[in-house]
Amino acid sequence: MNPAEIEAVLSGQRTDVRAVGLRLLLGCVSPVYGCAAILNRAKFDWNLAAVHRVNAPVISVGNITTGGTGKTPFAAWLVHALQKLDKKPGIASRGYKSLGDADSSSAEHGGCENDEKLVLEQLCPGTLHLQNRNRVSAAGELVEDHGCDCVILDDGFQHRRLHRDLDIVLIDAVNPFGYGHLLPRGLLREPLSSLRRADLLVITRTEQVSPAQIQHIREYLTSYLKQRNTPTVEVAFEPTAFLDQQGKRSPLSEQSLSAVMFCGIGNPSGFQKLLQGMDYEVTAGKNFFVFPDHHHYTKQEIQTLCETARKIGTNELLTTQKDLVKLVDILPPEITCKAICIEAVIKNGEEMLFQKLRELFPMQPC
Repeated sequence: MNPAEIEAVLSGQRTDVRAVGLRLLLGCVSPVYGCAAILNRAKFDWNLAAVHRVNAPVISVGNITTGGTGKTPFAAWLVHALQKLDKKPGIASRGYKSLGDADSSSAEHGGCENDEKLVLEQLCPGTLHLQNRNRVSAAGELVEDHGCDCVILDDGFQHRRLHRDLDIVLIDAVNPFGYGHLLPRGLLREPLSSLRRADLLVITRTEQVSPAQIQHIREYLTSYLKQRNTPTVEVAFEPTAFLDQQGKRSPLSEQSLSAVMFCGIGNPSGFQKLLQGMDYEVTAGKNFFVFPDHHHYTKQEIQTLCETARKIGTNELLTTQKDLVKLVDILPPEITCKAICIEAVIKNGEEMLFQKLRELFPMQPC
């Protein structure tokens, strides 16, 4: 099943017998996953597993659902915010589907590094980003060997071996609660009650929903947080420019509405809504195609997209930055492939967020 079909089944959009049967089957597996998640959480809640510290504040950026919530542009915002406070941040991540996870010996695969790392290098040039399955080790190396005075832990909400001084959880306004079920029936990685250990909640993609929907999300969160008054920030992702495979930027005013659009990200519907908001006519299976998250494209897949573009009278492909960074070596020269650059913009709670960051760095005595 492709990502769109999976979404249709999990969301309940499909009501045929096969979809209903799949939901029932997945619903039987979810309690097993839930028990494993609760046991893993209990190890740390009851101090049965070691938590390691580094000699600098650690800021975790994570989520409670699978799929894209906008961690990459928000992490870039954090890097720039910390730099405004005269800090030297470093980023520690696992490096999911990086060179070590892909078949790097195959010439069919475009790119050889984790896509999020490559995008962050574009968004935050000069910021050190270490990828290591052992993120405790990566954080320690950033601080001890490279002089970073703070660490951003990418996708760290469930990675509790590393102590964090600020635990930020991103919630996608388009699909905030993973269809209300734990994996694999839904997209929740933990029960919503786990949000009580978050220090800060960030509702992302607020530009794609109404104010009433944002208020509903806030009220729903309150019911799980009980008496804890967890601060909440609202973030929008705004397109800023186009970026082609040669690294050349062009303004949004040079937009061509004729293109074949595609993505391999955690939240393809978010990208689709972004395109529609930019006045693109998006038709799944005709000029819009979805691939699995972190997909490593083959030359044949790109060739098929190029042939589709020619059939509709264009030589332009349009995608995300996370996809474009993996395609540079396998794009044919006669095709232009552009990515839409987006930027995280704090719509509500920016000063409070800056205050949270300042509190991580108490004034040193003279």
